[in-house]
Amino acid sequence: MGQEYTVLTVPWVADPSKFTPDPKLGPYAVFMAVIQGLTLDDFKWNAEQFNKVGAELKKSGLQLAYHNHNFEFKKYGDTTGYDALLHLTDPELVKFEMDCGWVTVAGHSPVEYLHKHPNRYRFLHIKDFKAGFTPTTTLDATGGGAPVPTELGRGMIDYKPILAAAKKSPVRAYFIEQEPPFTEMPALGAIKIDYRYLHDLHG
Repeated sequence: MGQEYTVLTVPWVADPSKFTPDPKLGPYAVFMAVIQGLTLDDFKWNAEQFNKVGAELKKSGLQLAYHNHNFEFKKYGDTTGYDALLHLTDPELVKFEMDCGWVTVAGHSPVEYLHKHPNRYRFLHIKDFKAGFTPTTTLDATGGGAPVPTELGRGMIDYKPILAAAKKSPVRAYFIEQEPPFTEMPALGAIKIDYRYLHDLHG
């Protein structure tokens, strides 16, 4: 089928039963309990699992990669869960797909990560948020100050330096992730704005 990569989108834990799910969250209760309760040791455990899975995938001609959200950037002393994954995974076995929007929401710089770890990234998720949100590492941030999705070029993320940094790394593709709600225009109208923004950036 030509598949080259298998991309993981969330870490997990060895024993989910140690968490207490909130029944009000329905089918997402266990998932949210785990995500909100991750410890640095859990991220270290995930790094071990990623290395093992990455080695097995290599045998089948596939490359493992990890896609971030914002919760991985929660601070644990002088590090974060995301940095633990970067430093404790084998660069040959585990690559990364950076969601630039979530990195920014967490209060970090996609450009900085591309400069620090240029050989780890293979894909970028590109999206924008309206200005005025409060940086957060909580996945389910709601209420005043929560990030509100918008079209590229209409928010607060400047992709010109991000894409310039990506050109100096082995990034192979960008994925535009235009998230709802589509209150101002239909989804196809939004994606046209996204396309025009990126087209103009590339001249």
